[in-house]
Amino acid sequence: MSFDLKTAVTNIANRWKYKLDEVNPGVYRIDVAIKMKDGNFRYQFVWVWIIAGRHFGKDVVYMNSRCGEYNANLNHYKLLKESGYGTYAQVTITTDKRADGSPCESIIVQSVQPVALTNEDILNEAIYDVAYNADIIEETYFGGDNN
Repeated sequence: MSFDLKTAVTNIANRWKYKLDEVNPGVYRIDVAIKMKDGNFRYQFVWVWIIAGRHFGKDVVYMNSRCGEYNANLNHYKLLKESGYGTYAQVTITTDKRADGSPCESIIVQSVQPVALTNEDILNEAIYDVAYNADIIEETYFGGDNN
């Protein structure tokens, strides 16, 4: 049985009423709704695609969400502690670009799931885990809902 990413992300988006866009062929942007304690919603973009051969030569479903631009003044200890809250997700730094195209490094939350071990239920959990953790880091360390 093969895993069809487009069908899986479409089903997840439909189930939770998330906005879904295919921003490039095979690359999906999901606007994940996160319900707050007060009943309001915050939204966090999660990008999802398949990377061939990334996990010991095996294909993976890769997803990430941007939290903010890395800078030396961040509390690195507390930021590393945030990574402990992810079930499917972890916090890392990646090479990125600013809106003007200039290079930078960004703090992201990512998940890497081997395609052979992924199904729609696991993908659903991983997407939400990435969004939820990225939203908290973005709010705590970068001043609000920017991504």
